[in-house]
Amino acid sequence: MVNLYRIKSLRAHLGRKPLEQLVHSLVMSHLDYCCTLLYGLPDCSLARLQRVQNFAARLILNRRKFDSATQSLKELHWLPIKFRILFRLLCLAFKCVNGTAPRYLCEYFIYSTTGYSLRSGPTFTVPRTRTRRHGDRAFSVAGPREWNKLPLNIKACTSLITFKGKLKTHIFALAYQ
Repeated sequence: MVNLYRIKSLRAHLGRKPLEQLVHSLVMSHLDYCCTLLYGLPDCSLARLQRVQNFAARLILNRRKFDSATQSLKELHWLPIKFRILFRLLCLAFKCVNGTAPRYLCEYFIYSTTGYSLRSGPTFTVPRTRTRRHGDRAFSVAGPREWNKLPLNIKACTSLITFKGKLKTHIFALAYQ
């Protein structure tokens, strides 16, 4: 938050594009760092991070404190924190499915064996957990579960760039419906 206040004092001397780059490099990188660990946290725990993102969006667009943060996020084409975490989790899952992630992560994705073919394509086994609070947040559970929920046209992507593009469009529609 301190970086945002420092950037705010520079806002009069910068254009929108340099201001956006500065916010991305100093603020959004901190929000994205290890954000997959935040998957499954309650909304009240993510509220602080969401406030920081809202402030950053208002700062770039030169909006007042009580203007709509959601509208600012939409205009910048940013995902809210909860969906940003989901986006990062699914990007890591894509790397696991295609074998570009570390092997110890790829081992969590085990194809489920059924005697028939499904229209939704191949799915992965989601292990059962004893504790809903912590066990369901683990990557070994959350990754396959969220991957299985994706539409087939997104799962069928072969390059990371096209996957990210289609995934962001899909999650953006979910976030702002």
